[in-house]
Amino acid sequence: MHSSSVRYIGMRPWGWAASPHKGQWQQRFGVLQAIQTFKKKVAEEPNDGANYLSILIDCFRSYDAELSPSAYSFIIRYLFQRHMLSHLPPVLDRLEKAERFDVPERIFVGVIQRFGRANRVHDAVDIFRRIPNFRCTPSVISLNALLTVLCKSKEGLVLVGDVLLKSPEMNIRLEASTFRILIKALCRNGKLNSAIEILSMMSLHECTPDAKLYSLVLCSLCKQAGSDQVVQFLEEMQNAGFSPNALEYNSVIGVLIKEGKANDAYSFITLMRLEGKRPDITSYNSILDGFILANDFQKADELFDEMLVIGLFPNSATYNSYINGLCKQDNLEQSRRMITCMERAGCKPGIETFNTLLAGYAKVGDMAKAKELMNEALEKGCQWNSHTYEILIDGFISKDEKEEARQLLMEMISKGLTPVSSTSNALT
Repeated sequence: MHSSSVRYIGMRPWGWAASPHKGQWQQRFGVLQAIQTFKKKVAEEPNDGANYLSILIDCFRSYDAELSPSAYSFIIRYLFQRHMLSHLPPVLDRLEKAERFDVPERIFVGVIQRFGRANRVHDAVDIFRRIPNFRCTPSVISLNALLTVLCKSKEGLVLVGDVLLKSPEMNIRLEASTFRILIKALCRNGKLNSAIEILSMMSLHECTPDAKLYSLVLCSLCKQAGSDQVVQFLEEMQNAGFSPNALEYNSVIGVLIKEGKANDAYSFITLMRLEGKRPDITSYNSILDGFILANDFQKADELFDEMLVIGLFPNSATYNSYINGLCKQDNLEQSRRMITCMERAGCKPGIETFNTLLAGYAKVGDMAKAKELMNEALEKGCQWNSHTYEILIDGFISKDEKEEARQLLMEMISKGLTPVSSTSNALT
């Protein structure tokens, strides 16, 4: 075939097809070579005196490679990694004023995140506002990156309001992800009323809160707010079409129990059943504690029986609470029998179980039974703790058996346990 024919059909004289991507590969290879040369040169230069931008430009020119977005991304990352941020402004100025290509938003997201890690929140805000100058249209992606940075510090939180106010001027529309960042930050910082207000504002921005956001606020309220506010928000959550899961209901029950509202807490057991959720042993244990703390032993008994009827197996916490209730009623023999029932059910009584009954014997002055019980505890592998010794010592002191109390005090100290000052003072 004639050579002209070869050229006509796009073939080289030696028979290989001319690659339409040859220029692209040459450019990529040139970029890689330029970057490698840059790394070698900057390693030889002192950190403060070097003009890294000039070095980068010279390296790219020597390989006839263009300064691309990836090249700028590399040098920006390089400067941050080596904490050479004083060299960053000229790089950004050249990218803004000398180049003509559209800068990808991802570059600014990276700069914002790195400024955040360097605790330079004002610089993060500044580069965010400059994004349009780089022939780049900012979106909720860069806004969210900035808000995430700002919400991590008190200094940054102060700037959030101004950033949000100016976002419409940059044609950035808030999305559900934006509200999630804000609500998380507010909950984390104890600004729960503001979090609820932001949650209610989402619909004004055509965003719909999901179950996770409601759960986040509810869990935060359970940790930081009172029962009235918790229950009110729970009703708002249900009106919005979301129902708490069993763990969240347990948190609500816990708040009510802390405030002595055991009857109100029990109403949520009924509500859980109506919603098709099965209350677990944690739910019942919390309410059992509440009834016993309120000295409502009849309801405690009814609740314990209810647990057995619906097929819930009491655990160690259940038995400990029930034994505590029996001891508060001075029903010590039934308490001791309950320990036997506990063991038969496969729940090993711990030292605090024995301490509860021990305190009951000490309260009524039966120190013989108290010592007998604690020797039984030792036989079952339960080592006495500080609380055990305190109960026994206080019991013997109240019986005016100070010599027995002193012996126990010395034994306690010899085991490395520290008595409370009131116990030591009573024996001096």
